[in-house]
Amino acid sequence: MPVCLPFMRRRVRAIATACALALTGLMAAPAWAGEFLIGTGVYDITGPAAETGMFGYAAQQEVNGLHQRLRARAFIMQSAQGGPRAVFVNADLGAAHESLKLAVIQRLQARYGALYRHDNVMLSATHTHVGSGGHAHHTLYILAAADKSGAGYDAQSFEAAVSGIVAAIERAHRNLAPGRIELVEGNLLGATRNRSLPAFRANPDAAALGHDTNKTMTVLKFRKDNGREVGMLNWYAIHPTSFSMKFTHISGDNKGYASQFFERRKGVNYSASETFVAAFANADEGDVVPTDGNAYSAPGYEGSPNEYANAEAAGQRQLHKAWELYTTPGRILPGVVDLRHQWVTMPGLAVAPAYSQPGGAVLCTAARGVSFAAGGENGPSNIPGITEGMTTSSAQLGTALQTFASSPLGGLVQTAFFGISSVVSDPCQSPKPTLLPTGALDWVPSVLPIQVIQVGALAIVGLPFEPTTMVGHRLRAQVRQQLAAKGVDTVVVAGLSNSYAGYLTTREEFEMQHYEGASNEFGPWALGAVQQTVAHLTQAMVSGAAVEPGLPPRDRTSALRLTRPGVAFDDKPLRESFGKVLQDALPAYQAGQVVKASFRSGHPKNHLKTQDSFLRVERWQDGQWVAVAQDWDWETSYQWRREGIAYSVVDVVWRIPAGTPVGSYRLRHDGHWKNGWTGAINPYTGVSRAFRVD
Repeated sequence: MPVCLPFMRRRVRAIATACALALTGLMAAPAWAGEFLIGTGVYDITGPAAETGMFGYAAQQEVNGLHQRLRARAFIMQSAQGGPRAVFVNADLGAAHESLKLAVIQRLQARYGALYRHDNVMLSATHTHVGSGGHAHHTLYILAAADKSGAGYDAQSFEAAVSGIVAAIERAHRNLAPGRIELVEGNLLGATRNRSLPAFRANPDAAALGHDTNKTMTVLKFRKDNGREVGMLNWYAIHPTSFSMKFTHISGDNKGYASQFFERRKGVNYSASETFVAAFANADEGDVVPTDGNAYSAPGYEGSPNEYANAEAAGQRQLHKAWELYTTPGRILPGVVDLRHQWVTMPGLAVAPAYSQPGGAVLCTAARGVSFAAGGENGPSNIPGITEGMTTSSAQLGTALQTFASSPLGGLVQTAFFGISSVVSDPCQSPKPTLLPTGALDWVPSVLPIQVIQVGALAIVGLPFEPTTMVGHRLRAQVRQQLAAKGVDTVVVAGLSNSYAGYLTTREEFEMQHYEGASNEFGPWALGAVQQTVAHLTQAMVSGAAVEPGLPPRDRTSALRLTRPGVAFDDKPLRESFGKVLQDALPAYQAGQVVKASFRSGHPKNHLKTQDSFLRVERWQDGQWVAVAQDWDWETSYQWRREGIAYSVVDVVWRIPAGTPVGSYRLRHDGHWKNGWTGAINPYTGVSRAFRVD
């Protein structure tokens, strides 16, 4: 807007007229001038692409390649009139562990002071089961992310996640500008099913729900006042388990597929400081799985033997629905941002009768039940003698510990820490028989963050759990009623946010002791405690009151953890060089076929290639080789394997998509090798022969 000062009388009439129009509000401006300051950012958070563990299946998955780079996607929202600033970060991770959140806030505050805090930053994980692991500082999750070496913490992976999340937020911060946010919702049917129907149906309000999973996709659209579209954020409840526990290449799974292809349609440039960002966040997914299953799902949940086909099917359904909603006019949200956050010490917490039972209740010391070791119905552990539904009255409990000890997780637990010799009975946890006394051993978080963020008519409830469908339903109804006075009519429950403490079930589901109930750490009234805390936060939002922040958890950064060592050195045969082609591509291919070339390589831990790529598919175009696909693209794979003690081989794979232009192509591999004498890290490049795609 022009600045009007007395001296402007001496200016030309055109400028004076423009100034007068500006002051009277008549100067041309977008009819939808923004209610918010908005900023978006995306950054690479991919950990080592070899010899580290994954988090999700607790099956000692050891990474040996990269299918798709993982990203953190950040959205900053603030009223154009000022006031609280809210940050939502969606990260392609199995869980947003407490360790990550603490480190992210610490680094943000070192740069921005008190601008970004625990109460206004929500870090939420997509829950991919084939993503980088090794981020947790709590023992149970260290064990769950262990690779075949037994190491479950990886400092390199931790640093990649923390620095990448911070970088995404910094990009969003730099990109802040006036804009608007639109909200639109719709139902996505046929994409999900409930894997724990007997437990779900034990809820007296199950029949009235209409569906056995949450079918609603909630979409936010971000557009700046200059008309530029800068982001899409949606929530939809689904387990990203389309890739099985046998898949060992890092990937964002079905939500990673949806994010990448949405961003492709919007012309994303991951190297740019500002580009379009599309985040597919998770919701109340605790008992929700894809209808397609995976290659190793149990009978009745079977997926295709083609691992990629399963992830593509589940990802495409989310992508198509999100695109449909994004291209549908939504309602413009009013520029209101409000938020509350509290650290809650769970063990021993008093739960009022309104949220528990006559006379009230208290939360239990954390513990995992015997049926935790059974796995879910779609992916049972098949440990003999251990099934879902095992309670304190189950006759087979006497053999449960012995059979658990024979499992990979049980063996690891005993070897690394202690021998389990008897079932622990905690009356507070009844009817759950304790398999792992996680709280007594300090293996899981006991101080948990509960967070509510209002953005216009939307409330986001951030929980450090995997909430079941019915948990999500009850919380949404509660918050809609409690925040109606503030104009809220839409609520999403963002599970897997800010920390991770297993599952959250209803009391009725807890009584059933299926996998989800046995993984509910704090006993039958855990949901009641969460409802009580959320009510406290929402009431404070309505009244404008502050809340006591609670005592935060202690920082465990300095705690001793078993970690995978780095690379000692790389070696190669005498007559070879790093980057040498060991198996070349064929001379010609057609769309739908798979191209592969093998290269003598260094170890991928030498350089993570953050914001870069281990591979490129290049096309001869205008007299030069031009990259048309890289290691983050769905159609490529970087596959690493060790030969002997210090030799490495990399396979670069390209699954030629339909519609690929006819032309001459080649595969390129870029890596780094470590000199065993000097410790120097050196780059190298290898290229395949040129081949035709007809």
